[in-house]
Amino acid sequence: MASGCRSLRPVTDFSFDRRAFFAGFREVIALAVPGAPFGFVLGVVIADSGLDQLAAWFSSPIVLAGASQLAAIELLAESAGSAVVLVTVAFINSRHVMYSAALRPRFRGFPRWFRAVGPYVLLDQSFALAVSQPDDMSDDERMWHFLGSGAFLWLMWMCSTGAGVLVGDITEPEWQLGFAVPILFGGLMLLSVSNRAGGVAAAIGATVAVAGAGLPQGSGVLLAIVLGVAAGGFTESRTEVVR
Repeated sequence: MASGCRSLRPVTDFSFDRRAFFAGFREVIALAVPGAPFGFVLGVVIADSGLDQLAAWFSSPIVLAGASQLAAIELLAESAGSAVVLVTVAFINSRHVMYSAALRPRFRGFPRWFRAVGPYVLLDQSFALAVSQPDDMSDDERMWHFLGSGAFLWLMWMCSTGAGVLVGDITEPEWQLGFAVPILFGGLMLLSVSNRAGGVAAAIGATVAVAGAGLPQGSGVLLAIVLGVAAGGFTESRTEVVR
């Protein structure tokens, strides 16, 4: 059966499936752990940003998207215009539109409340885990497995960002706000060593973010993202041609 086809064993009650929920909770751990350092970095950024720490930390449960949240905090700390912040966040998160389209065949017909909660925890890791599930998984298993993975990711992100806020005041002076995004890009580069396009995107993004740290209104961050994505896309297209 082609990947992404609708479940062969649909159910209609969608009662809580404890086994599926905690299976998703456990299985996403290996994918989620590499994101914890980024959450910590974000917490340090919040502590050093000059923004109200509690209010800024609440961007974690509100946004729940590491790269865009980090960029938004930095831009707000630099007094960037709201348009720059919104465009940057929208650009970084645009991949979630593709995630939603890819998962639609698997999640069609689910309860209305899930259509509100599910997208909230649609993160890179929960998406990767969801698309790897067997096609013959029942609908209630699929739903609760996805929500279980999302629950772990939510908890991990709240804890890691909170820890960064708590220790932010005692970190070394070298932890400068202006280099938070380059740190993020560098970390992404290390995590994507098996993917040439991802490595190129991260390397270009980090370089441009450092070089453009002094640009007005935080526009260096947006430029780094655009050029990094463009470089990664170009590399991926060239790789496909070679194949």
